[in-house]
Amino acid sequence: MTKMGQYLMFGALCCLALVCVFVGSTLSAIAFITLGVLLELAFWIGIFKSSRKFLS
Repeated sequence: MTKMGQYLMFGALCCLALVCVFVGSTLSAIAFITLGVLLELAFWIGIFKSSRKFLS
């Protein structure tokens, strides 16, 4: 994945996580809060994931 694709993915994950947390807090829906937490975890795992390049 290119750097631009990674930045777009991280931005989308952050926005979706925030939306889910806000919707979950106003509607008290556990499903939205869980989805927000999962998206947040996906974001943080993506930040700390090391990129591995294989030599041919």
